[in-house]
Amino acid sequence: MSDGSHDRPDGPAPKIEAAAGRVLGSALRTGQSPFEDDLYTWTPEVAEELARRLDADPEEQSGESSRSPVMQALHDQLEGAPRPVVLLAAELLYVQQLPLSTVTARLKRGRVRDVLSWMDNAPEIPEDLDAALGEKGPLTGGLGFNVQMREHLRWLCSFVIHWAELDTAERDAALTDPWEFQRAARSTPGDWRAIRYSLQYLAWPGYFQPIVKHEHKTRIRDAFAELIGGPSGIDELDIDQDLHRISEILSAQLGQPVDWYRGSVANQWQRHRDDHSRRAWLVRPGRGGVGQAGQWIAQNRIALPASHLPRIPAHASRLEVSQAVEQGYPHLDYQARFQLTAELHTFLSRMNPQDVVATVADAKLHLGTLTDDLGYVEDSGQQLERSVRWSSVTLDLDTLPSPLSELIGEPGTVVDLTDGLDSLLSAMHPGRHSAESQIAEAPAAGTMPTLPKITQELADSLHMPLAELQEIVDTLQQRQQIVFYGPPGTGKTYLAQELARFLAGVDDPSRVQLVQFHPSYAYEDFFEGYRPTLTESGQPGFALQAGPLRRQAARATSESGREHPSFLIIDEMNRADLARVFGEMYFLLEYRDRTVLPQYSPDTSFRLPRNLFIIGTMNTADRSIAMVDAAIRRRFAFMELHPDTPPVAGVLRRHLEARGVSSEPAELLEALNSEIDDSDRDLRIGPSYFMKDQATDPGGLEAIWRYDLLPLLEEHYYGRLTRAEVHERFGLSALRRKIGRA
Repeated sequence: MSDGSHDRPDGPAPKIEAAAGRVLGSALRTGQSPFEDDLYTWTPEVAEELARRLDADPEEQSGESSRSPVMQALHDQLEGAPRPVVLLAAELLYVQQLPLSTVTARLKRGRVRDVLSWMDNAPEIPEDLDAALGEKGPLTGGLGFNVQMREHLRWLCSFVIHWAELDTAERDAALTDPWEFQRAARSTPGDWRAIRYSLQYLAWPGYFQPIVKHEHKTRIRDAFAELIGGPSGIDELDIDQDLHRISEILSAQLGQPVDWYRGSVANQWQRHRDDHSRRAWLVRPGRGGVGQAGQWIAQNRIALPASHLPRIPAHASRLEVSQAVEQGYPHLDYQARFQLTAELHTFLSRMNPQDVVATVADAKLHLGTLTDDLGYVEDSGQQLERSVRWSSVTLDLDTLPSPLSELIGEPGTVVDLTDGLDSLLSAMHPGRHSAESQIAEAPAAGTMPTLPKITQELADSLHMPLAELQEIVDTLQQRQQIVFYGPPGTGKTYLAQELARFLAGVDDPSRVQLVQFHPSYAYEDFFEGYRPTLTESGQPGFALQAGPLRRQAARATSESGREHPSFLIIDEMNRADLARVFGEMYFLLEYRDRTVLPQYSPDTSFRLPRNLFIIGTMNTADRSIAMVDAAIRRRFAFMELHPDTPPVAGVLRRHLEARGVSSEPAELLEALNSEIDDSDRDLRIGPSYFMKDQATDPGGLEAIWRYDLLPLLEEHYYGRLTRAEVHERFGLSALRRKIGRA
């Protein structure tokens, strides 16, 4: 292609690339058939008819066939088709098979010749094009280029149709500029990356690399990015242009074209992906039980039943998988379809090469590494298959370490074991990972972090006894959830924040977050729920958004947070309907080593990290804690903060002494609380009202009494004392007379 702003330099396979240039050059410029000069096959009319036939399900054939199921299906779909349609099918198949290194020359020729034989007066493959099929291709297509042949041909039909719809200027630009060609190919409806990447390479071999997996492109670019001063971006165009520059540099250094899948170059990028980006998965057999798992291990694979599933590509989006499940499984209950969508999407798109895979057979957990092949196989009905390199290492189910012992019990065909990845890697590679795993194990999966001891400096700053503060920390360490309860003004929220900041460390303030409950607060506010948003088109819609608990749990399990304690402070906790707010999180408060399936994301299990500590506050004057249900009482340690008992008792005196000011506010507070009967103990006043600068200013105490304390006491004693009686008993003048400061 070229004759324009860009030459078409050779890539790693010049003879194959020359043949591709001869096929694509005339086909894309004029639509002329490369196999029969007097026919025009690369036209939208011919491509639409071929696409229509490929979309139709072939009739089931009885009897034996020498062809593979894929080729037999193609034969049945093309039966009775016009000559140009069959010829285009052969030419597109030639393009699909030409660059492959995983298919023999005999099989490539056999497939193309077989399609040509379905026409009267079957033409031969032109001699130069036939010779190119004898060359070993540079492209590792994997299982997909064999079992997804129909899908690849279907996308090539879409490309031919789309190409014809481009205006002349766009086609000319694509024929003279590789990056414009990528733009044209990428805009083809129903994108199928693997075959598109192959087509881009064949059209512009000196610019696009013979790599058909996007993940490989990204990993290779990232591994060698330092050669070009760092990556330029994350878009496909950025990655392809970066790879082009990297290839030129490496080819000059090596003195030959780069082979991305062999030798030192392959070793460098294949080990570039560190363990932090890997995940681990348990896959259970459907039909066949443990016997099926034994077959997987013998055959280096895993599989999911997909008898009714329409063919969808690897790395399909969740929406694409959902649509395919809705189409193929309308007979299932809606929840079963939802669960099936989650499992298939994980199997197709979330599980990546180098991830650790486990399955159970013979009461042992067998471990392996996922390789890159994905395909459909016919084995007692259609199945989705992934290739696995199984290890000889097995683990006894009865002696699995935490959290694997809990994760193995999670329901589902595909279970995320990533919380136990370090333990799995330690078992598979003991020399490499045994030391690392003890350091890198996430607190969500292992032991909770040890909280630091209270210092005298902190105790002095809070004006509280060190022993009582340390008791609070020890209780928090043991229980992980505590509640400060008591009358107003006892410093519950202040103490919760100061302790959390001290225990979390000062280097990352995000480790401490506060949320305040109120009567209308709900689960959707606290954990997750749907919120109004604008869609990409600017239309109003709803999106699932995380609440404070889920956000703080995510911070606690992040790379930067997993080794440190994190805190969620719930202020005014008893003002909300706690059962409604916590929902299934009640269970996790008691069982940190277990998981639940949240209401709004039931396809993904959730665990409360062990390094996430929760501190609640409850104002006993606002709403009696007697109304708190037993479930919350059992899950939280309740620690009273009361003006009469440590650590709050004496705080105000120590505060005033530290400032070197009069002790009158402390004497007045003690006198005020002595006037409140023991039966109204929860109505006694805390010292926080007097720990403001206002308390020692002229007229400050009068203002505190007038605007804070007397209105509060009037409310407390409503119906029992008149307003005049409240002022007479608790007024500032009366209390000053009582302490001898009138």
